Amino acid sequence: MPAPTSTYQANLSRREEMAVSGAALSDAPWKLAAGAGVVATLADMLVHLTFFHFELFTPLSWGAVAFFAVAGAGALVRSRRSRALRWARSRPWRFAAGPGIACAIVVFVLTVIHGSGMLGSAYTALWHGAVAYGLTGAVGTVVRPRREELNA
Repeated sequence: MPAPTSTYQANLSRREEMAVSGAALSDAPWKLAAGAGVVATLADMLVHLTFFHFELFTPLSWGAVAFFAVAGAGALVRSRRSRALRWARSRPWRFAAGPGIACAIVVFVLTVIHGSGMLGSAYTALWHGAVAYGLTGAVGTVVRPRREELNA
C-alpha cells in the first residue's frame, strides 16, 4: 500500500527534496527549453550588436536563465503525473530551487571563463539564479496543469 502523499511530502530531508526535484525535472520539455534559451541568447546578442558591443558570455547567461526557467516551469505545467511531480506541484518554490541553483552554477562558470573575478562572478550567478528561481516558482504557483483543470 503506497504511503499517503501528506506523509511522503512532510518527511523529506533537504537532500531528498533535491533528489525529488531532479526527478521532477526529468519530465521537463527539454526541446522547448533549449529553443527558449537559443532565442533569448540571440535576442540579447542582437541588442548588444545594435549598440556595437560584441559580447558572447552575457547573452549565454540570459540563455541559461531562459533555459532553466522554461524547463522548470514546463515540468510543473505538463500534464504528466508522477510522485515527484505531485510533490513539485504542491511545493513550487522548493522545487524552483533546483533550476535556480543549476542556472547559478552555469552562469558562474560562464562568467569565470569570461574573465570576471570570483566576487563579480558570484554576484552575477546569484542574481541570474534568483531570476530563474523566481520565474519557475511564480509559474508553479499560478499555473496548473491542463489535464487537472479539465478534470476538476
